[in-house]
Amino acid sequence: MTDSNPNKQLLDEVNNASLWFPARKTKCLWAKEITSEQTISTLEGKMSASVGDYLCRGESGDTWPQKAETLFNKYNATKEYDKNGWRKFMPKPEAAGVQAAQIQHAFRVIASWGKLKGRPGDYLVKNDADENIEYPDDIWIVAQAIFEGTYAFE
Repeated sequence: MTDSNPNKQLLDEVNNASLWFPARKTKCLWAKEITSEQTISTLEGKMSASVGDYLCRGESGDTWPQKAETLFNKYNATKEYDKNGWRKFMPKPEAAGVQAAQIQHAFRVIASWGKLKGRPGDYLVKNDADENIEYPDDIWIVAQAIFEGTYAFE
């Protein structure tokens, strides 16, 4: 039911202003498997992580948890590891992109993994497969500098 979607007001704002545009991740990330349940502090808030998920680290040093299935669907694991055991992953060229919308005011979303906070200029993001879904279940926030440094506008 869309009326019960906790992100309805923000999504209505984005949908009514036709702010969504396609983008694709172009930069590598580093990741390592999570071996115990934990809460990860990210730029956007605290997120829960389960055993078997991966802790991902972006180019600017930001970290976030990601389900293994999602990681391996979007990225190719390389044979390269850093001295701390982080493995390099490259975006799959054939992987689906995302739909993104830049938000010009502070905002909050409730993602499937926790409550997130966005700053003015940050991006609201959803899976490309949800392009025509007004109230997707899976949305998240990417900080402005990180989005603009790691995604290509399509």
